Amino acid sequence: MAQSTSLTASAPYPKGSLTVKIFFYTALFYLLASMVLGLIVSLKAVNPDFLTGSRFFQEYFQYGRLRPVHVNTAAIGWMTTMFFGIVFYGVPVLCKTQLYSEKAGLFTAAYWNLNYIVGAGSILAGYQTGVEYGEMPLLFDIGVVICVALTFWNLFMTVVHRKERVLYVSLWYWIASIMFLAIVYIVGNIPAGWAGPGSAQMNYQYFYMHNIIGLWITPVGVGTLYYLLPKLTQRPIYSHKLSLIGFWTIAAFYVWNGPHHLVNGPIPFWLMKAGIIPSLLLLIPVWSVLANVIGTMKGVWYKVSQSVSLKFLMTGSLFYGLACIQGPFQALMGPHAILHFTYWTVGHAHMPLFAGFSLIQFSAFYYILPRIAYRHVYSRALMNWHYWLSVLGFVIFGFAMWTAGIIQGFEWMDGKQLGASFVEVMESLHIFLISRAVGGSMMFLGQIFFAWNVYKTVTAGQQVTADDEIFMKTS
Repeated sequence: MAQSTSLTASAPYPKGSLTVKIFFYTALFYLLASMVLGLIVSLKAVNPDFLTGSRFFQEYFQYGRLRPVHVNTAAIGWMTTMFFGIVFYGVPVLCKTQLYSEKAGLFTAAYWNLNYIVGAGSILAGYQTGVEYGEMPLLFDIGVVICVALTFWNLFMTVVHRKERVLYVSLWYWIASIMFLAIVYIVGNIPAGWAGPGSAQMNYQYFYMHNIIGLWITPVGVGTLYYLLPKLTQRPIYSHKLSLIGFWTIAAFYVWNGPHHLVNGPIPFWLMKAGIIPSLLLLIPVWSVLANVIGTMKGVWYKVSQSVSLKFLMTGSLFYGLACIQGPFQALMGPHAILHFTYWTVGHAHMPLFAGFSLIQFSAFYYILPRIAYRHVYSRALMNWHYWLSVLGFVIFGFAMWTAGIIQGFEWMDGKQLGASFVEVMESLHIFLISRAVGGSMMFLGQIFFAWNVYKTVTAGQQVTADDEIFMKTS
């Protein structure tokens, strides 16, 4: 029998793969950085004197700087960078053509990373707008919009020059989500002086805060789910119509959800209802996605035990569904009055971002990496460690925050918002802050296993050979 030959020797990297690699590897860096920052923030909640031994630490490692850098690095650094890598890989594959402009892709990747690193550094140095999720100064916001516009143009032109006539639903989600990102980012980062004072500015801010998740991370994440599911199960998607129902209802309903953060606040009553009703209607796109997942998986659930990537994908889908049940529930006026401004929102915010779409991104990373590096994933055992530490760590983290938030909310409703009674409430929640730090430490350890596995895959993983023809065809 003839010896197998390496594909790397006979097949060049596909055009666009260098852009994908840059986005993937830098996203991994941002993931680790965001986890370190988040862990420091959680430890400071347990012990406020942590990292205050010198004036340097007191100035640059204070909560008011670390927390916004952590949030931005997670949502913009890790998640957005990773999703850019996914779409730069997936759009050409689904179009059966090459990326329209590799040079533009490389420029976008380089400019994006330079802009974000300097922008995050400016927040850490104390130069920030004070608008949550939009703390970066205007100069760097302009850089983000330029990169998003370049990405949209490059991928749209790839679709225009496609060889595959049928537009698979993932292309709908991906291209639309990039357009949504540009709109949401521009609106959400308008300087406060332009938006007007008080509640007017809050409406802009919460439009941005909610829709950076709802109109960017959600549609691009669902598009990734629809891309990976048939690949990992070797089955067609259950219903194309259901996927399109989900697409149009996300576009129609998510844009209105910002005001539900201001329920019981200083906004008109009709505007509160305008945030609550679309929040409830979001159950339509969520259940369309979950119905599609369940229908596609019918008869092949056993494959979850065979594929760690599929395990990540299914768990991420589950947490996405749970997050979108939690959201409409806490948008109602009664639950909102109890849960808002409590630790509950910390657990809720982490569920879609980490337990939902980050797990889907991990699945995509493990699926795409061998197809751009031409090496098999180094260790299945490390993949499993990554999975279990991430999931169990989040479960500890999430339940600690949800329980603390419920206690906090009811105690405040009882009148314990001020003075000694407030201090007593906070002291009683200390055990939950310790649990958050423990869960966060497990999540961080999981990402260490992830990063090591990626490094070993790229440097020492078994090369893909000509015998792996099926492996390459399913890309």
